[in-house]
Amino acid sequence: MDPVEILDILGNANRRRILQLLSFRPFYFNEMAKRLDLGPKAVIDHLEMLERAGLVECYRDDRRRKYFRIADNVVLEVAFSPHSYGIRTYRPQVSKKLAAQPSIPQSQSSSIREPGLSEELDGICSRLRELEEKRLRLRRLMEEIDSEEMLIKRLATGLIESYASDQLEAEILTALVSGESRTESLAKRLGIPPAVVEERLKKLEAQGKIQKQDDAWTI
Repeated sequence: MDPVEILDILGNANRRRILQLLSFRPFYFNEMAKRLDLGPKAVIDHLEMLERAGLVECYRDDRRRKYFRIADNVVLEVAFSPHSYGIRTYRPQVSKKLAAQPSIPQSQSSSIREPGLSEELDGICSRLRELEEKRLRLRRLMEEIDSEEMLIKRLATGLIESYASDQLEAEILTALVSGESRTESLAKRLGIPPAVVEERLKKLEAQGKIQKQDDAWTI
């Protein structure tokens, strides 16, 4: 998935509302239109865009009604600081045990009233609270990592500014500090024509400041 495309899609409030609604259960589009107080045509247009991006998928029930649901687990990360900017998406791995659990059809879920259901729900809620605590611990760890990373990149930026011969060279070296990159990717990040970037990269390579491995440049 293109993270920039996903950001553009999420920039629309109604598409965010649709995803929020689908996070509870599958809906068919007329049902969504009524719930969100939107015209059916607008809902269809939004769903088509979400479907093309791979965020939403559709299926038909036994009455041939077309339902929409969120397609898969997707995490979108956006991070920026005075020395870095990055966007990425990834799909969290779901354990085989969880993936094998059958989902309860919508037409049957409302009729299930088994003894002990309350106790089972209590256990589920307890487990969800434990997972939320783990997420908070992970978030604190990520904050520590981000803080140290920003400090290191600040030091690297200072060294590069005293080391580079001009501003463009400094920008290229700063971009490469985060890891290897291809010419086209660097040009896109810096907003500079690829030919100009390629020329400067070769100059830096000749000076022994960077090297090229498998079509990717690295310090």
